[in-house]
Amino acid sequence: MGGRRGPIMAAGAVALRPTDDGPRVLAVHRPRYDDISLPKGHQESGEDSPVAAVREVLEETGVKVRLSASLQPIEYDVPRKGSKLVQWWLGTVCAENVGEIDHDEVDEVLWLDVDEARRRLSYPTDVQVLEEALTIPPTVTILMVRHAKAVSRKEWGSRDGHADDAKRPLDRRGHRQAKALRGLLEAYGVTRLVSSPSKRCIQTLEPFAKSSGRQIAECPEITEETFTAHHKAPRRAMKKLVAEALADPGSPLAICGHRPVLPSMGDVVHSGNHPMSTAECLIVHLDQKGRPVRQEWHRPSV
Repeated sequence: MGGRRGPIMAAGAVALRPTDDGPRVLAVHRPRYDDISLPKGHQESGEDSPVAAVREVLEETGVKVRLSASLQPIEYDVPRKGSKLVQWWLGTVCAENVGEIDHDEVDEVLWLDVDEARRRLSYPTDVQVLEEALTIPPTVTILMVRHAKAVSRKEWGSRDGHADDAKRPLDRRGHRQAKALRGLLEAYGVTRLVSSPSKRCIQTLEPFAKSSGRQIAECPEITEETFTAHHKAPRRAMKKLVAEALADPGSPLAICGHRPVLPSMGDVVHSGNHPMSTAECLIVHLDQKGRPVRQEWHRPSV
C-alpha cells in the first residue's frame, strides 16, 4: 500500500489598492465554479511558491504585483484529489492590464471595498486570509542571499597554489542556482542589489541584474576576509543598509554574502539562527521602525 501523497501546492496573493475611501481588494469571478475568490492557482513542478503567486495573479487578473509580507498558509480538502495547501502573500500592485486573461477561467476581475469583499467572497478561508492581510502594517522587504554553489576551495587551490579566494567562481550547479534566483528576486520586486565583491557572490546576482537592468553595488565590509579581521564590520554595514532600505520602502533590497558572515548580518534584523544552504534566501519584512513583521526562507529547486 503506497504512502499518502503530499498536498497539492498552490499560491496566491491578497492585492490591495489604496484609495481615499480605504483599500480595494482584488478578486475574480470564475465561471466554472460560479464563485468569487482571491486570485490563486497551482504551483508548477520546480516552481518556487512566490513565483507561482505572482504568475497566477497576473494570469487571472492582468495585474502585476510584487510580494511583501507572507501570510499564513491555508490547507483544505479537495474532493477526490486529497488536500491542497495554498501559500499566501500580501501583494503590492505594480501595473494593471498586463497580458491576456484566460476568460474561460476568469470572466470578471473585481476591485471590491473591504466590506463588500467580506460579503461576496465565496469561501471563509479567503475571508480569513483577507482579514490577516488587513492587519499587516506597511513593510520594507530585504532579501539576504547566500551565494550559489562555488568551485571548492580545494579544487580552486589545486589550480594555482596562490589562487585568490575572492576570485573563486561558481561551479555548474551554482550557475543554475543563480539563474533560478531570477524569478524569486523578481517576485519580491527587488530594485537594489548589494553584494560582497567576491566573484561567487557577484555571479549569484548577475543573472537577475542583467535581466532587470539593475546595477550591483559592492560592499567590501561583508566579505569573509573583512569578517575574519573585523567581526563588527559586517554588522555595521548591515545596519547602514537597513537604514537606507527603511528610507526608501518602495525599493526592495537583495544582499548577497557568505555563510560565515550572514548570521552576524542577520542579527541586525533578528532573523534567528538558521544555517543557510547555497543560494538560499532569507526574506525579512520590516515595519517602519525596522522591527521584523514576517520572515521567510526559500531554497532553490536546483
